[in-house]
Amino acid sequence: MKKAISVTMAAIMAFSLAACTGTVNDSPSTTTAPGSAAPETSNGASSDSGSEEAEKGGEATSGETIKIGVLTDRSSVAAATVTWAEAGAILALEEANEEGGLNGVPFELVYRDTASDSANVAQKATELVNEGCIAILGPKSDGEAPTGATWAEENKFPMVTPCTMNTRVTIENASKYMFSCGFVAWPIAKMNAKYAQDQGYSSAFFIGNDGGASGDSRDFFYRELGDEFKNLGSNQVSSNSTEFSAIISSVVGKDPDVIIGAVAGPNFVSLVNQGGQFGLWDMCDYLGWYTCDSTNTSALAEAGNYPYGKVHGVDLWPFWMDEIEGNAEFVQAYSDIGKKYYNQEIYPSDMGYTWYVGIKAIVEAARTTPDDLSPEGMTNALSNVHFSTMYGDDLYFRDFDHLMAHAYYYVTAVEDTTGKWSIPVGDVYAVYEGDEMLPTKEEVQKYAEENGYVFRDLSAQ
Repeated sequence: MKKAISVTMAAIMAFSLAACTGTVNDSPSTTTAPGSAAPETSNGASSDSGSEEAEKGGEATSGETIKIGVLTDRSSVAAATVTWAEAGAILALEEANEEGGLNGVPFELVYRDTASDSANVAQKATELVNEGCIAILGPKSDGEAPTGATWAEENKFPMVTPCTMNTRVTIENASKYMFSCGFVAWPIAKMNAKYAQDQGYSSAFFIGNDGGASGDSRDFFYRELGDEFKNLGSNQVSSNSTEFSAIISSVVGKDPDVIIGAVAGPNFVSLVNQGGQFGLWDMCDYLGWYTCDSTNTSALAEAGNYPYGKVHGVDLWPFWMDEIEGNAEFVQAYSDIGKKYYNQEIYPSDMGYTWYVGIKAIVEAARTTPDDLSPEGMTNALSNVHFSTMYGDDLYFRDFDHLMAHAYYYVTAVEDTTGKWSIPVGDVYAVYEGDEMLPTKEEVQKYAEENGYVFRDLSAQ
């Protein structure tokens, strides 16, 4: 008999929230209390303090550590999966400090909890500036990204967001001080559209959350495939929604070739579980992203409810590929952080990888400008930083829009036949490097003109 998904998800949430009060290693050479919230300042200035407050950034070199701020989420419903994200940031930090930090001075992470609420971003970001941070990783969610970009521009302070970015934000909220190291909706849509075309699909139904990136992943999918591809409908739900039965019933009646999905975490678990009960996965497949991310798959696999071979999409972290030199050790180090700081066993997550890459970008940028860690110094360094991971060569932020050129793995989620993994692994369909799937400057300009947006070329700033 299949286990109840709700029990597993409740356990995930309980463990993750418990990590916020657990015993932690507060050594400056590792991180600032990742298992308990960093101290909140009682007199944090608001965002209208402007560049005067931002001038305080970069002072960390005069102390015992070099501080990097992190806008996290430890108190909303989305906090259920933040352990996986923070573990990636800590892994990048530990690697940097094992390599000697910056000229022997260790890096430190300083946290502020926004509860994934854009209303909290400006205050919490300003508090991190006042703590002496040289740059900020965050915000966590795409709903917070516009506020984060506005704050970064007004305060002239560098911010690297790991959230999935939608195109309107990258155009309307373009800022010299804002960088994106996460997924981007437009290339996700292009890769899903290419797969749909290759498979001969001719119709789709969209199910996503209410974020801007979600809508982008739908709109650009149909834009790529043209008017002949049938759009059979669309439903967007809140990120907290776990009830999909009415939507699924409607989808079954329309009989699409494929579901275009833009849900993750509890959203995804509920959709897949309820879809199985209605026989949805017997009639169509699912295209999306975070395809083999354990925050999406663990509960379903444990309960025996994962539709292996029916879910396809984009991954950034091919954790199952031990043929990649160093992969097994990297995966183990990530898992060890879950146990060390959160008293929790965690499996690989694309969310964790984007946070890892974001901190690594800040660290590598700082190493190119050790004598000038001011906001302007770090912003210029991030604009020019280049580095590699074992999963992608020459990662960098594009000059005209500050989107990171990742290596993307397009996979089908399948059952591991080696017995090593209890969660789905990827059967790689294609690997796309760097700019191969991101829109060109000309494409972005054309899109802006078509929609009445003002395109701001950051390379001309």
